Formats: sequence, C-alpha cells, structure tokens
Amino acid sequence: MTNGMIVNKRANDWHSQLTLGFINRQQTTQLTQRQHTGALRVQRALYPEPQYPEPQNDEFSTLSTKQTGICHVMVLYPPAGIATGDHLKINIDLSDNTHALLTTTGAGKWYGRGSDRNQESDNLNNQSKHNSNYASQKVQINLDKHARCEWLPQESIVYNQAYLQAQTQFDLAENSSLLTWDIVVFGRQAYQEKFVQGQYHNQLRIYREGKLIVYEQVNQSADSRWFVSPLAMNNKHVMGTFWAVPANATLDLAEMVKQLRAYIDENLNELGVYCTHTPHAICIRYLGDDVASCFSAFSQLRHLLREQWWQLAEHNPRIWAT
Repeated sequence: MTNGMIVNKRANDWHSQLTLGFINRQQTTQLTQRQHTGALRVQRALYPEPQYPEPQNDEFSTLSTKQTGICHVMVLYPPAGIATGDHLKINIDLSDNTHALLTTTGAGKWYGRGSDRNQESDNLNNQSKHNSNYASQKVQINLDKHARCEWLPQESIVYNQAYLQAQTQFDLAENSSLLTWDIVVFGRQAYQEKFVQGQYHNQLRIYREGKLIVYEQVNQSADSRWFVSPLAMNNKHVMGTFWAVPANATLDLAEMVKQLRAYIDENLNELGVYCTHTPHAICIRYLGDDVASCFSAFSQLRHLLREQWWQLAEHNPRIWAT
C-alpha cells in the first residue's frame, strides 16, 4: 500500500454523472430523484423481496417492517466499459428510514489503451497529462438516520494497460447501516490475460457522523511487487473486500464475526475467505482466482448479516443469476 492522491475534478470535467435520491413513504423506499448525464443510467426501481414477519429487535422498530418495501436499483455502466480518459461520478442520498440495494447489471470493465499507445511512459501524478492518462470513478453515498444501504456492484475487470483511479465514500448518520463489497479481477481470465502494464488506484472511506471509521487505499503499478508478494496478491488474480457496518455503533462485533467464521469453516473453508473486525465494522476478504466463488461466498455471508442485523429473509437480486 502506497501513498497516493485522487485527483479532484471540477463539476464540468465529469463525462458521466448519476444522482439518485431515496425517501421513505408508507414503509416503502421510493426512488424520488434520478438525474444523469452521459452514459450512466439506472433501470426502474424494483421491489422483488418477499413479505416477512415483524422484526423481533426493538432497535429496528422505527424501520419498515415489510421486506417488500426494500428498493432495488440496477446501475447501468457505459456499455463499452470505462476507457482511458473517462470520468464517472455517482452521488446517492438515502433519507431517514430508507433501505436501498444497488447493484450493477454486469461486470464493470476498466479498459486499457490501444496498441498504438503501448510505448507511452505514464505517471498518474503528472498533473499536465492526467486527463488523457487514466480513467476515474467517484462514488459518494450519504445515509440519514436509520437508513440502510447495500452497495453491491458485480465484479470489476481491470484490463491490461488500464490506468484507473476509483474513490468510494460513505457518510453514515446515527443508526444507519451499510453492506458494501468490491470485487476486482486483474486481467481477462478467459483470454489468459495478465495485468502487467498500468496502474490500479482504489480508495475507500467510511464515516460515521463525520468520524472516519474505515479507510483503505491501494495504489500500485502493474509491475509492482505487490501483485506477486506472499504478503499481498501472491500471484492471484481476484481480490474481494466486503465491509459491513451495523446500525448500533457500540455493538460488540466479536459474536457476529464468530458466527461468520463458523459458517466459513463449515461451508467455505477452501475458498480463501477470511473474516475479522475493527472497532466499528466487519471486514471479509477473498483472495484467489475464481470470481464466481468470491461472489457466491460474499452473497452467502451477506444473508447471515441481513438475518442477524435486520431480520430479513434470504433474497438475491435476480440479475446475479444471469
């Protein structure tokens, strides 16, 4: 892990923007604000989850008791992927007592440069060249009181010769909660492509009432030892990170981690899945070469968290099965 900087861009520099806003009306989360420019889009709001009994935990008494009121939204990325020079920005606001699940319709693709540019010598910190040398995405998600957000995109494929900067930030209010994962595939496995030229820069920040509770950053060039070291990627091609933040900021997470580890030992023991926690959040990680196994493992562990924290029945978005 190295020090780096996400380039700040003026509003008119973003090639594609998406702004979403959710409110609670009669125990149903409704998508009431939807603005876009460029290729970013969303499909219509869906409500596919089943009816479920009243929750047992008084902590959630102010929230919707109908699982059918959870709003699912599919984010449509640029159909041709994210290429060098593309800049995407996503802003999402969840008001009090809302619950939204946001995922993508397929794998995200960070494209590399064309063969006519293979010989360029690039430096992402060179401000005079930054507009043409990399692709970027910035995601900002704000949660008001008692809001629940599941930001669960499908995997991102980093093509060889891709230069990317991704930044994701969550701002949680009192008693809001979050499930979010990031699954990255380096190189196109179907073509036995390896990520040997380019730059991968990914940054995550999670705040609770203005206090930073989770911070992660990876900023590595493709030829870095980070990709081969036993202390980092260890020559693997798929990396997954799943963060879970409970509504109760003072909750002792050790018992939940114990349950997750027991499930991993019984069902996912050979997949390279590990679970730990910080004072404020649970972290689940995957390292291996099978993106389908990573996605399946994270989905199963998500069900346990939803059941324990939110008393919700098992349900996956249908798009994940296609």
